Amino acid sequence: MKPGLRKRLFAWILKKGDTYNLKMYDSYKKSLFHDLKGTVAEIGPGTGVNLNYLPPGIKWIGIEPNEAFHHELKKRAEGLGIKAELLGGDATNIPLPDNSMDAVLCTLVLCSVVNPVKAVAEMKRILKPGGKLIFIEHVAALAGTGLRKAQNVFNPFNRLAADGCNCNRETWSILENGGFTNLQLSHNRVKGTMKLHAPHIMGYAVK
Repeated sequence: MKPGLRKRLFAWILKKGDTYNLKMYDSYKKSLFHDLKGTVAEIGPGTGVNLNYLPPGIKWIGIEPNEAFHHELKKRAEGLGIKAELLGGDATNIPLPDNSMDAVLCTLVLCSVVNPVKAVAEMKRILKPGGKLIFIEHVAALAGTGLRKAQNVFNPFNRLAADGCNCNRETWSILENGGFTNLQLSHNRVKGTMKLHAPHIMGYAVK
């Protein structure tokens, strides 16, 4: 099915922001992605900005529900010489077998999915024992702060303008309760993004 106007508009906007994305997250991605190996699934890869950071020899499988991104993803992977496979589905219904992935990448995705608890469970399901879920997500500011209050007020508009994205989710609590054997998570303020989206979490969770 051809993606609707809203999906195509969001894809266009995201593509325009690629340069800023690469600048804002460059050091974080270099740190988190450097030891990836084997078969890696990426959930919601969008325009493919993470492909630049994959080490040689990776087999990459992208799970992207917005077909407006598919052409760009295929073109980008081919240009980088990456062995890539692109599938439909979404974060809550990943079309991959249990215990099949060495790693899962999830960057700026859990803010938008309808059921983030189920999404994290799905990512854990497809990981091999000992496999890593690597994440970078913008999240809610601390409860009671002025920034958190502003996020709560702005969130309905944020969801409308950014294809369902929430700027006030406490995503860290979902990961903390995800049943992983090891969780390494840090809270950071990412410079260069709008203030309401500045609070982030990043790190990895081991199955």
